[in-house]
Order: sequence, then C-alpha cells, then structure tokens
Amino acid sequence: MNAWWERFFDAEMGEVMFPEEAWRRAEELCDPLVELLGVEPGARILDLACGPGRFALPLARRGFRVVGLDLSSVYLKQGRAQAEEQGLSVEFIQGDMRAIPFEEEFDAVVNLFTSFGYFEREEDHLKVLQEVRKSLKPGGRFLLEMANRDGTVRRFQAHDWHEFPDFLALEERRFIPERDRIETRWVKIYPDGRRKEYLSSLRLFTLRELTELCSRAGLKVLGHYGNLQGEPWGLDGNRWVIVAESTGSPRRGGVGQPSSTDDPPVTLLR
Repeated sequence: MNAWWERFFDAEMGEVMFPEEAWRRAEELCDPLVELLGVEPGARILDLACGPGRFALPLARRGFRVVGLDLSSVYLKQGRAQAEEQGLSVEFIQGDMRAIPFEEEFDAVVNLFTSFGYFEREEDHLKVLQEVRKSLKPGGRFLLEMANRDGTVRRFQAHDWHEFPDFLALEERRFIPERDRIETRWVKIYPDGRRKEYLSSLRLFTLRELTELCSRAGLKVLGHYGNLQGEPWGLDGNRWVIVAESTGSPRRGGVGQPSSTDDPPVTLLR
C-alpha cells in the first residue's frame, strides 16, 4: 500500500490547498521571506516540495534562479504551465525530498507550508535535512516554515470545514500525543452529492527536536520566528519558521547537542 503522501497530492486536493487566496498570500510573503533568508536577486534557490509553484514563481519574478522539486507530477505540470504563461524561468523537477539530486548548488533552500514531517520513520526526516545540507553551498541558508506544534496542540480542533465556490471540504482530525502526529480525514463534498476522501498524517516537532535534527544534519540554527514576517515565536502562534546555515559535514553517531537557539536571529531576511 502506498504512503498517504503518494496518494494525497492530486488535482482535486490542490483545489483545497491552493485557492486564489493562497497564491495572493504567497506573493505578499515573498519579500519578507527573502529578507529572512538574506539572499540577493541572482541567488540560486531550491523550493523543496514546491507544489504548483506558489512561492517558486514569485521568487523567479524577483530575479532569483529557482528550481522547484516536488513528487506530484500534477502540480509540476501546473507550475510549468504558469511559468510559461508568465514568461518566467523556473526549473520544475520531480523527485523525493529524501534524495535531492544536487550537491553544493544552492545559495538557499526553502521548505514551506508544513511540507516537513510526512514520514513514519524518524530517520527519514533526518535524511531530508541531510539532503538539504548536501544541496547547499557552504554557508548556504535553509528556511523551514511549518505548523507550530505547541500552538496547534493548544488550539486543537477535532473537526473543521471550509466552503469553496464549487465544493465543501470537511476535516476530521485526531491528535496522537505519544507520536506527536495529527492524522486527518478530509472529505470533499460536491453539489451533486459526489464525495472524495483523503487521509494525511503529519509529525509535529518541538523547537528542540528540530534544532537537534538540524545539528545532526550539519545545519546550524541561526534564528526562529513566529512567521515569515519575522515576528517573535510564541507558544500560541499558528506557524513557526527556523533559519539555519550549512556548516559542512553532518554529525555522525548519536543525537548530538542542539545548536544554540540563543544566537541573535538573522537580520538578512530571507
């Protein structure tokens, strides 16, 4: 049986995740994202788990050389079509984030919209970060944006629903504390009564866990924030962002010591 993330990201779920408002929001967040990363136009950026290019396209529009990597052939096709329509040069490639086919090629890697924590095996999450470090130039930056574990648990809702022009999307969530995972059953209901169901399972991480994973992978955490605008992180926030830097070879053996999170946050903004 295929993993949930091999079945989840199709065209119909894309209608839930990438409505027009999501594209507009990405455009608004692109400049503060660049500030947090501290990169200049012309830099080479990998958008890891890029989807249909919600951030890859605005980054290219700002003069960055962007590669988007995603597992979903449907989203990659959509991204290529939009890039061609807008006259943008973005290289969209299909691949698994645990096997990034680049070595020391990027000034920055971004992983956005809680596109981390998909896997059942903890070593696979470490593998992703090791591949990120491998793909970065020495001193290159990594920005990870995802759901805030503490805020998500504090405000946990078992049920939710969203109205769209052509369908209704229902969510039924279950938090599994011993595994720090949220499993969600999604149901799309159309006016004619047709239904389509999806399942997802996301691992949520504490700041300490992510810092330790980064350290083991050879990434030094430089700062953490509450959102892409660089606001302070808090327990009740919806999102969080970490910015890390490639330090060279990953650590071998055990968990190792976490990188200090007391370092001043980067001001070079993504």
